[in-house]
Amino acid sequence: MTHSGNPFNHLLKTLEVDGSTYKYYDLLSLKDSRYEKLPFSIRVLLEAAVRCCDNFQVKEADIDNILNWETFQYKEGGVDVAFTPARVILQDFTLVKIKFLFLF
Repeated sequence: MTHSGNPFNHLLKTLEVDGSTYKYYDLLSLKDSRYEKLPFSIRVLLEAAVRCCDNFQVKEADIDNILNWETFQYKEGGVDVAFTPARVILQDFTLVKIKFLFLF
């Protein structure tokens, strides 16, 4: 999902694999030293926020808050950021083999 009003569309790249073309946001192109310090799970959250940034539901300030995770992780009360998952996979402790995929 890309929005024409996304301020991060300059990070949008294409990748061709076996004749299929895929689009992705190249977060390394942010050239932001804070990105290198983020744990993998926070990088996934950042990618989702960049992909869905429209300055309405997901704002550039949300991106900045995620990039400042190292600082804000200990802030009392935390910091709110937009959470827009594309997929959710639930773990089942009953040993029933089922995956739930919610596509938004």
